[in-house]
Amino acid sequence: MTRNYLESFKEELLEVFSEARARINKFPSPFNQTGLVYLDKFDVFQKESAKNYICYLLPYWMNEITNLPVEQCRKLSLANVFNMLYYFLQDDVMDETPIAWKEQLALAQLLQSEFEFILREIFEAESPFWNYRQQYVNEWAVTVVNENKEDYFMSDNLMIAKKASPLKLASTGALLLANQPEKIEEVEQLVDHSLVLLQLADDLTDWKEDLKDNSYNCLLSMIKAAKNQNEPLELSEVESFIYDRSILLDYTNSCHEHISFIANHTLQLKHLLHFSYSIYEDLYHFAKQVEETKTALLSGGFDYILSNNT
Repeated sequence: MTRNYLESFKEELLEVFSEARARINKFPSPFNQTGLVYLDKFDVFQKESAKNYICYLLPYWMNEITNLPVEQCRKLSLANVFNMLYYFLQDDVMDETPIAWKEQLALAQLLQSEFEFILREIFEAESPFWNYRQQYVNEWAVTVVNENKEDYFMSDNLMIAKKASPLKLASTGALLLANQPEKIEEVEQLVDHSLVLLQLADDLTDWKEDLKDNSYNCLLSMIKAAKNQNEPLELSEVESFIYDRSILLDYTNSCHEHISFIANHTLQLKHLLHFSYSIYEDLYHFAKQVEETKTALLSGGFDYILSNNT
């Protein structure tokens, strides 16, 4: 599937990241320089950057049902960029030693201040937008602290999405600006299911690093449950589950409920569905590739080597 959830909005994203760069450049020194370096890590137009498309594109995707002026979509997207940078810095601080905190926390506060400045231009103080903001911050705080203890993937996997709840300010803000607050709960659910898929994909990519750092990871959670023991996992055990014991088939099957929910919902957001389905396809094809490689090796390793060289 072509990534049409992105192609239609490239020019808009150029505007958004250009504006974000200009605003960060006005930060006091040295935060302007460190802020721009940090932005580059997530700028969709930079090579090898993290491509957090849903963060920047959600306001534009919402326009299927909100029909907002493009300027308002752009402001919501720009605000989400600053909000995203703020929360990623929070994650970095949680993973770093205290000696590295001072500059990161100061930069995070500047980013959060810019986020609020943008949104105060379009939402009045009495707007319910600010109540939703507090709700999403609360959800983020609870899940970040409790994800290891509660093991959300095995107990209530929709809670996995709550770690990214502040992202939903873009969709909720768009609906409030369009005077469609009655759709907020439904869109929250759609975005949550998409965010679970995104986390599952990230955890498949990051499992080695998360194993080393003892960070919560959905794939590792599934393997621990299959192992049915409390001892820490070893690298060789995880590799055995992935490459010998077909754990990725179960992992991919856990995605079905989420992509089905989005695809079959009465409220259709085409671009969000395409984005979610592309994640599901990537997970499915990787799991299938692992299984096909295993089957080929079991049926005749020498033939497999010859066919691949050919």
